[in-house]
Amino acid sequence: MINLIVFDIDGVITDGTVIIDSAGNEQKQISLKDIDAIFELHKSGYKLAAITGEDTEIVNYFEKRFPWDYFYRGNKTKKETIQQIEQIAGVTRENICYVGDGKYDIEPLTYVGLGICPANAIDRVKNASDIILQNDGGKGCIWELISILEKYNDDECSYKYFYGRLKEHSNIFKKLASDQELANTIMSIGDKVIEIFKNHGAVYLCGNGGSAADAQHIATEFVSRFYKERPGLNAEALSVNTSTLTAIGNDYSFERVFVRQLEAKAHTGDMVIGISTSGTSKNVLEALRYAKRNGIFSVLLMGGRELSELNEVSDYIVKVPSLITPRVQEAHIFIGHVIAEYVEHRLFRNL
Repeated sequence: MINLIVFDIDGVITDGTVIIDSAGNEQKQISLKDIDAIFELHKSGYKLAAITGEDTEIVNYFEKRFPWDYFYRGNKTKKETIQQIEQIAGVTRENICYVGDGKYDIEPLTYVGLGICPANAIDRVKNASDIILQNDGGKGCIWELISILEKYNDDECSYKYFYGRLKEHSNIFKKLASDQELANTIMSIGDKVIEIFKNHGAVYLCGNGGSAADAQHIATEFVSRFYKERPGLNAEALSVNTSTLTAIGNDYSFERVFVRQLEAKAHTGDMVIGISTSGTSKNVLEALRYAKRNGIFSVLLMGGRELSELNEVSDYIVKVPSLITPRVQEAHIFIGHVIAEYVEHRLFRNL
């Protein structure tokens, strides 16, 4: 539940531009819709605060024009100021919405319960925000905020459930974006796949349940195409059809469903990509162990569990920073898409 809204002023309430008259006086532009929106938020019972890094004559106008509960000027340490407001107002960070657009807003946007930015905020702010508004700062973005908060604060509104899942998703991708080591691992896998296809090798994928569908999806991106009209690439999702499962399961064990297929198909220098959100799928891990023993490159896509013993199982491990299964699977598809697109781009750049 949001009950306190904290605004940056320049680039949020104003459009971020400065008009200088012949006498050297500054003027700034603000939308009448946004003026009305601030009063509407106050009327709806929200506590309102503003934190601006400026301390000029025009700031006096903003301080007096609106019904602020808290107003701070000449202040660039905004996270610390929000923490002060928490103490004074008796609220927690989860109850605070912050709206900002510039570099000094990044820290408070990631600190509060709901971080929001205008459509024309800088890229680093967009990456830090939970929601990017459709309108620019000073162009009606605060009026847009009203309907968002109404839905966000309504526990019976399906939007809030949707937003909660979307926030889980976006938080994972923000972590992926900031993990340079993980990005390097993913692109190293892409380079290895390119090398394998150049040497006329094959890439095999395997997984259980939803991950079996992910394996099929990613394999098809190689066999069919991503964007370009080009020859098919030798990739295959190991079968999980009923005949394969029951025959191999009855004759051997279900842990050997993928191993048995690799014995029939794979050769030294090929690659096996195992997908297991938990990192504990026995038949996926057995396939990777078989690969390691037989000179087949092995990749494990998994969730964020810490399982140190997996280092001995796979040449490459990509851990999505989450334990939420559907969110991990969404990230696995993204990673598969990145690799498939990269391979197509590099191998067929002249098409």
